[in-house]
Amino acid sequence: MTTTSINATHVDALASGAPEWAGSLRRAAWERHLEMPAPTPYEEVWRFTDMSLLDLSTFGRVQAQSAPPATTGETSAFDLAGGSAAGTATHIDSLHAGTELSEDARAAGIVYMPLDKALVEHEDIVRPRLGSLVGASDHFTSWQLATHSGGMFLYVPRDVVVEQPISSLHRLTAGGVAVATRTLVVVEPGAKVVFNDVYTGQALDSPSLHAPVVELFIGQGASVGWLTWQDLGPGTRHLAHVKAHLERDARLESLVVTLGGDYSRTWKECAMAGEGSSSVMLGLFFPHGSQRFEHWTVQDHVRPHTTSDLLYKGALADDSNCVYYGTIRVRPGAARTDAYQANRNLALSPKARVVTQPQLEIENNDVRCTHGATIGQVDPDHLFYIQSRGVEREQAEQLVVFGFFNEVLERVQWSGMHERLADAIATKMKLQRGVS
Repeated sequence: MTTTSINATHVDALASGAPEWAGSLRRAAWERHLEMPAPTPYEEVWRFTDMSLLDLSTFGRVQAQSAPPATTGETSAFDLAGGSAAGTATHIDSLHAGTELSEDARAAGIVYMPLDKALVEHEDIVRPRLGSLVGASDHFTSWQLATHSGGMFLYVPRDVVVEQPISSLHRLTAGGVAVATRTLVVVEPGAKVVFNDVYTGQALDSPSLHAPVVELFIGQGASVGWLTWQDLGPGTRHLAHVKAHLERDARLESLVVTLGGDYSRTWKECAMAGEGSSSVMLGLFFPHGSQRFEHWTVQDHVRPHTTSDLLYKGALADDSNCVYYGTIRVRPGAARTDAYQANRNLALSPKARVVTQPQLEIENNDVRCTHGATIGQVDPDHLFYIQSRGVEREQAEQLVVFGFFNEVLERVQWSGMHERLADAIATKMKLQRGVS
């Protein structure tokens, strides 16, 4: 595997291997990217970001004929539902390493395949949607749309209920590269599915950028559980955009888990575009060392009688930093909106730093919207009480952290990841204490 720079020649090569319409989409996005300078800290949505971490000119691209084989036991290490997944796809860097789909899922008409293959075989579904939610709107999204490689297409037909999760597993192994995968999920009216999107990796010898995009379309009356799990290795910068579009009476339950990488920024947006649609947006993050995490969320109420409920919780250890910036947006026609937004932070170290900024943009007066944020430390009285029952201090601190996160954990039973989340929190506590 070797790396070369990302330029117009690279984009032309990607475009020439795709259908004409998809190639034109790439080239137009690249032209848009060239017109848009990199953002500066003077822009509101970038003022907390060290832009030198995201300098696209410093990263190359992955070149290989095929993905390297997964190491023995690698897939089982990401087994998200006790061996009961309806489908699993694996990427190593941006290179597809295999897809499995159960016979029952195939018989129900579910389609799960690499996106570049779906451009041809399912053009009627993909073409009107690809890039319509996360398009060439800024310096980074235009670059991603032009240069994306790898990622999956998931299609769930009308009224099909998928009993077991479908998983997409991405592993980053190459240093000095930019990996930009794009996933498109289309769930037809009345269908039900859980989609687990997992990003992990090893420690890298030189910094790499991981920039995934996920676009999710939920049809009328459909129900989706959507988990995004980021546990990338040291040396990784993570720049993710995920956006969902909900039709009438559709429901989305989602969870963003952020644990790894040196720097991670996730933009998560949910548009309640159909009357009666509802969204639950949960977040769990736990930085340690000098990790820096940013979470930007938008609850976009477009039509009337829509609801959204957001809760993001983070524990910060050592010298870590976190930014949470959340917006509840109510459009003029979105009467009777009911929206809630909360960000809770627990500082485990006096050196940890949190910036939290929830806000409202309301253009209709017939709504109920509330928001709030808290930043606190571990209460010494709580620790003393637990220790007075014979529990060692380290275990007492772990119990306090588990208690803090439990509100989120108890609400994500649908994901099949409850136990893995608990294990991940325990692992983070060990890393914070320097225990391998």
